[in-house]
Amino acid sequence: MPREIIGLDEADRIHEQLGKLVEFHLPEAVVAFTSGSLPFGAAVRGISDIDVNVVLPADTKPDDALFDRLRGFIDDYRNLHHQHGMRLDCRYPGEYFTVGQAHDAAAGRGIPVINGKPALPRELGDSYWDSSEDTWYLAWMGALAFSRHVAGNRDVLAALRRRAWATIVTLCLPDLRSRDFDAEDVMARILDKDHPNGGFGVHPGYRRFAELEAAHCRQALADLSTSGILARQEKDSFFVEDDELLSWATGLAARHRNGFHAASLLTVASSLRLAI
Repeated sequence: MPREIIGLDEADRIHEQLGKLVEFHLPEAVVAFTSGSLPFGAAVRGISDIDVNVVLPADTKPDDALFDRLRGFIDDYRNLHHQHGMRLDCRYPGEYFTVGQAHDAAAGRGIPVINGKPALPRELGDSYWDSSEDTWYLAWMGALAFSRHVAGNRDVLAALRRRAWATIVTLCLPDLRSRDFDAEDVMARILDKDHPNGGFGVHPGYRRFAELEAAHCRQALADLSTSGILARQEKDSFFVEDDELLSWATGLAARHRNGFHAASLLTVASSLRLAI
């Protein structure tokens, strides 16, 4: 028997309730948002969880006071899952990172650079996500791009989201460079779970993904056209400027060597496993 999909009205209530929990327990949060199945109309009762992401100020200290408030938030976050018949992810009960880390993630800090070239990992199992700190940045990049605001500064999230979208589209370009392409082609690549380099944290079953994200995809294409990485063939189609794409890849590799400076707060994210 098919499981029940959580409807849009209930999803709206969950987002409203979640926002109030963030504002109560973590009022200093710069912004908070959801990602994953819930904002895209694909959350399944009894199976799906609420993927919350809380972006904290750059000077946040992972001290006992912070952990106490995070535990209070997670207790209520757990209860919100129970209230709506959802399954809490006890291993990763939300993501908590600083605004500096968010900017680094959106700019590509988590993208593996192999022999000077950016690439997506071929395997995205648990062993990969536990392998290094950079893998967290890769997850945050996708979460930032494909997100729904619940609390805090909307403008901050909009800017981060725009940067993350541009980075993700740039990563798709090697697969699209042999022909002219448009936003639909990019969306299809992002949703391609069978691609040898995996997906971007979204699934073809995310029923509202194209509806909600198409405008962000078009904005990313326009931004990359302005930066010179893409050239317009017609009004809504593009082709890759190979030299500019190579320059972007070279710049990303250089930033991996010495251009990312956000202080680590990984202890917050990983230690939260102990809070459940």
